[in-house]
Amino acid sequence: MNPTPTTTKGEQAKSQLIAAALAQFGEYGLHATTRDIAAQAGQNIAAIPYYFGSKEDLYLACAQWIADFIGTQFHTHVEAATALFDDPTPDRAAIRALILDACNNMIRLLTHDDTLNLSKFISREQLSPTAAYQLVHDRVIDPMHAHLTRLIAAYTGRNPDDTETILHTHALLGQVLAFRLGRETILLRTGWTQFDEDKAEQISQVITCHIDLILQGLTLRSLES
Repeated sequence: MNPTPTTTKGEQAKSQLIAAALAQFGEYGLHATTRDIAAQAGQNIAAIPYYFGSKEDLYLACAQWIADFIGTQFHTHVEAATALFDDPTPDRAAIRALILDACNNMIRLLTHDDTLNLSKFISREQLSPTAAYQLVHDRVIDPMHAHLTRLIAAYTGRNPDDTETILHTHALLGQVLAFRLGRETILLRTGWTQFDEDKAEQISQVITCHIDLILQGLTLRSLES
């Protein structure tokens, strides 16, 4: 990226360009044009090479913004998980609470319209990954996925490095992600017009029930093996 020093006005311009780029890239991928991005941001098209260098650099800047955003949203969860792992005999109730808290935080984020463009960007990268996905993965997704896997393993008595445990963790996350990726389906099936706080709470209650069933089932299987 271009290390050009920026003023407060410059920071505002960069922020507007990244917001517009997230929307355009989320919708069209790298086929999005710098002209459309600049127009949506209310900026001159020359602002993109000035602040970012190129369209590809702007794309990577969007990935960096996403990594920073996710990292900020889950910083306290990662810290709490790290503290639990430092205890040789972590409290199972505390582990369950942290798993539920992390998943409920995901639900709150994924039912907000403000994060829709972020989800579109990441969904594109999941299906057709570029260096941008590797950046987000290395910075936040991989550490968070690993933390959740360790929490589930600690609660159920499984091996956190076992592929099956990783798959169980991913399947559990999939239940949460389904409410974003299958957003239109659930709105039509329920008759809801949007996700508000009440709807997010209903989803959280269902996810909590499912997580408890999964944790109990995996624990029993570990004891039987």
